[in-house]
Amino acid sequence: MGALRTTSFAATVVLALCSTTVSARGQSVLESRGVPAVVILDPGAAAVSAPSRTLGRLLQRAGFATLTVTRDPLGGAAVLARRPSVRGDDVAIVGYGSGASTVLATIVERYALAVAHRPVFRSAVAFAPVCARRYGDWIGRSLAGQAGRGSTGAPHQGDVARSGLYRTATPLLIVGGQAQCRELARDSYMHEYFVRYASDDASAGVQSFLAQNAQYTDVSFPSTQPGTTLTGELTRPAGSASVPTIIISPGTAGIEGFSFWERPWARRLRDLGYASLIVDSYLSRGSAWKNHWRIDARATRARDLLDARAYLAAQPFVAASSIGLLGRSSGGTTIFAAIVQDANAPASPPPFGLESPPPFAVAVIDYGYCQLAYGDWPGGVPAPSAAIGYRTTVPVLLQVGADDTTVSAAACGALARSAHQVGTPLTLVVYPDVGHRFDAGVVETPPATVRASIQRITSFLETQLRGAR
Repeated sequence: MGALRTTSFAATVVLALCSTTVSARGQSVLESRGVPAVVILDPGAAAVSAPSRTLGRLLQRAGFATLTVTRDPLGGAAVLARRPSVRGDDVAIVGYGSGASTVLATIVERYALAVAHRPVFRSAVAFAPVCARRYGDWIGRSLAGQAGRGSTGAPHQGDVARSGLYRTATPLLIVGGQAQCRELARDSYMHEYFVRYASDDASAGVQSFLAQNAQYTDVSFPSTQPGTTLTGELTRPAGSASVPTIIISPGTAGIEGFSFWERPWARRLRDLGYASLIVDSYLSRGSAWKNHWRIDARATRARDLLDARAYLAAQPFVAASSIGLLGRSSGGTTIFAAIVQDANAPASPPPFGLESPPPFAVAVIDYGYCQLAYGDWPGGVPAPSAAIGYRTTVPVLLQVGADDTTVSAAACGALARSAHQVGTPLTLVVYPDVGHRFDAGVVETPPATVRASIQRITSFLETQLRGAR
């Protein structure tokens, strides 16, 4: 274990780099790229405090590189990213004392941001920050009491600005602090910004949170659409064997919502022995996720899924004949479009011609927009005619909530009937008494329904991909 001291951007900087390989818990992705890292912000004194020293030692033993700074955590992240033994795309931040409030200020997302950028920090932990400030105070002006379209920045919550809404695309764990911290976490979490509160400052919980967010690698790959390089989050199981791989197609919340649905599914798939790739069509185009409507799910994003498949099929760890799709909301709409077959299909899919089966082994769609048109299917409530049925040869599992006011369960039923008329292998499951995002962890859905949904998807994938490993 080596130590380096520098005063280039902080009063006292202690860098301790772990010389061992990353632990099994974090060894899911491209080990050759180095180890994950953590910036520990501890500005309380010239000497590093006992809590940050203890956490630093624990993280080093767990396979993280650590850098302790007294100020300028962004500068600290840049120092770590330049180290050849560190994964530059995987740097977290932990703050103590006044540094905890600095963490919140560093990772907060301004709603006025016109172009999306990947967050500097993979995850963040703040020990007892000052949470009494409202969201408007973080950006220099108050939003409280104002009204206007989109002023809250919440992906699914109306038009009226709310004081106290804290926005961040960086998964944040607040440990301890005043009652306002619990309120800030609850409000932000319900708006699909991943902020959690814990009263227990046990280091095991902090380590688990950081490790959980260190299980993927940022990757880029070619696009067939001019001027675009696609990006995504790749997660792999341990080992070198070729494995089934699932392309995850996100919903409209984009990276803000990954921690609720897309990344948990990547972890579940890893536990099953699968690799996965979350395709980020928004950041790939420098677009803020709030402007998702500007990127056509049925054309642009559907092509992204085919490009992702081409990239994965060339990787040695992927079983090319066992690449599937999994998506929610508009990501499910994208999957519908990526696998549809049309008697009048153009030469360049999607959609595919009837004689050209889509190159996917399986597809899972949670609350995709059934009422929209795909190929020959005209949308809404199709007549009982085989000529207008939704066609694909890919086995599809479609799930929707009976009370969904965004995606019509009745339209999904009509789509399923039209699909069955033309022989499409589509299974529809309608869950009673739940609405949109019923499985995303931010709505009041019975836990039994969430477990049933996860189990049904898992069983469907295992059945369709059995023997591929």
